[in-house]
Amino acid sequence: MSGEVEDRTAFTAIVSEQQKLTTSNEGASISNARDEIFKLGAVVGQMCTLFLTVPHDSTESKERPSINDDPFWIEDSDKKEEVANQMARVFLQLFATASILGIDMCTSILKKVELNGKKYPVELCKGKSGKYTEYSEQTGITTTEGQSTIDSPTKSSTNAIEDTTTVEGVTHMIRNFANERLWNRFHTPRNIALALIGEVGELAEIFQWTFDEGEIDLSEEVLDKAGQEIADVSIYLIRLADVSHVELGKVAMQLLKRT
Repeated sequence: MSGEVEDRTAFTAIVSEQQKLTTSNEGASISNARDEIFKLGAVVGQMCTLFLTVPHDSTESKERPSINDDPFWIEDSDKKEEVANQMARVFLQLFATASILGIDMCTSILKKVELNGKKYPVELCKGKSGKYTEYSEQTGITTTEGQSTIDSPTKSSTNAIEDTTTVEGVTHMIRNFANERLWNRFHTPRNIALALIGEVGELAEIFQWTFDEGEIDLSEEVLDKAGQEIADVSIYLIRLADVSHVELGKVAMQLLKRT
């Protein structure tokens, strides 16, 4: 087990490698932030182009990741490597977008998973794919109420498998979240990719009418919202990599070291 843990990819390691390749974000402007979101849209678009060439989803497998998935996702190939590398580019661009806004991506992911647990109680949503608003009467969380994560504590795990400082540990946490709610049958690669596209749009929406002038001086509430949307894209990407049998953290580090 200790060797397995040592092989994991820490979020801080990715940030450190990225910082070697980028300049300081001190005095970053709104235009810089919007540029990073455009870049995110671009790399996600390139990933979508690749998804036009992968096998269509099957409903045969009830448990994912599974050996019953399409062989494309299980077996090594040049095309599979190309898709994996593009997922990693999206991941790295998410880090860059979070960094320009002064957002800790790992913390935002953990806070959003905690909030999602309140929005989607296991006993209410097991086996269902509906939106959280279906449970608003029971949870008290609506489109306007109960959405903030500003004061949410960041829980750390002492469980080696769910070491929430690593990509692999967070992957395991998100997998367990889906397993508990019986969402595996919905979590096919193309389904998750489409969900990810939607969340990128929600991130862009925050900045669509801000113009490009001036330094970043966003309210705590707006930064919290941006952090949540970055987390949503990240959660879907991590889940996408998991159901596609891609070691996202390791592939991202390999890309950084080749740059």
